[in-house]
Amino acid sequence: MERRSIPFWIRSRKKKMQMNDRVIDTIIESFENATNVFVAAHEDPDGDSLGSQLVMYDFFRSLGKNVAIRNQGRIPTRYANINGIENVRTDSSGLDFVPDLALILESTTLERVGKVKDLIPSGCRIINIDHHPGNSLYGDINLVNEGASSVAEVIHGILKQAGFVFTRQAAEWLYTGILTDTGRFHFSSTTPESLRICAEMIEAGVDPRVMTDRIYFSKSQQQMQVIGEVISSAEVVLDGRLCALTLSKEMLEQRGLDFADFEGIVDYSMYLSSVTIGALFKSVSDDATKVSLRSRSVFDVSEIARRFGGGGHTNAAGAMIKLPIESAKKTLYRIAEEMLDHDEK
Repeated sequence: MERRSIPFWIRSRKKKMQMNDRVIDTIIESFENATNVFVAAHEDPDGDSLGSQLVMYDFFRSLGKNVAIRNQGRIPTRYANINGIENVRTDSSGLDFVPDLALILESTTLERVGKVKDLIPSGCRIINIDHHPGNSLYGDINLVNEGASSVAEVIHGILKQAGFVFTRQAAEWLYTGILTDTGRFHFSSTTPESLRICAEMIEAGVDPRVMTDRIYFSKSQQQMQVIGEVISSAEVVLDGRLCALTLSKEMLEQRGLDFADFEGIVDYSMYLSSVTIGALFKSVSDDATKVSLRSRSVFDVSEIARRFGGGGHTNAAGAMIKLPIESAKKTLYRIAEEMLDHDEK
């Protein structure tokens, strides 16, 4: 697909940023003028991408548009009970229509959506909405707010400006996005604005206890057994400053589980008071290892992820390391040690 012009975009690292109303008006106009809308997000969808996609699906349906959601990668089991999740398909099979508008969420590059990008025909207008640093601005219209806690927060601003009325269900989807992408309001990306939006969603009918129970406290016995195995084999290195967890395919296959059943397990790596960096290593093949990273305070793990071609935020990032798992660990430990030693000087 040929490179597209970039007539509009905003980018800011500031926490408190006034969105560019002109850009949002242009996006809303594109929404209104579209007939067939394709919605996609990054590979291996998470709570932010899924919640945002579902509320946009609801919005486009309210405008009388044809709309379809496609993602590459299995939906994590913690989101299996979200109302409307059946509208999210995880395959690249053909659409029932030819899209004239593609809405891409949470993807720093178009390639990050995976094979489903092939469903975007030549001439289809692309709107790129994101909150991650390093977005390549690949859309015809780009709205990148690096100060937002989540793409759900950015979507909220667009829909408010469009006059969309949030039902309880739409509010639950947006709340899911902000809740999960802030690590249950734990990450430094949590701002007064993100909490204000969540308060608004609660006023629209969201029950915080029900949402937290549904997403975080609904594991199976088999999942608990794997979590116990992962925690019991944790490696604490670099004088207690880094805790590494390992999730292998063998652990999963013997119980009929999948990596998608363990979204968020990396958080257990941060339970020790001495730890600054937490890591979860997943061996996806003999020569490739996926790593998820977490950090305490202002230590920026996205800088580590970028060394391997990945990315993310200060306290939550990830990358694919093209090395076998043990080599990937040694390489990451060396980089982390250099950064920690430099940070402590």
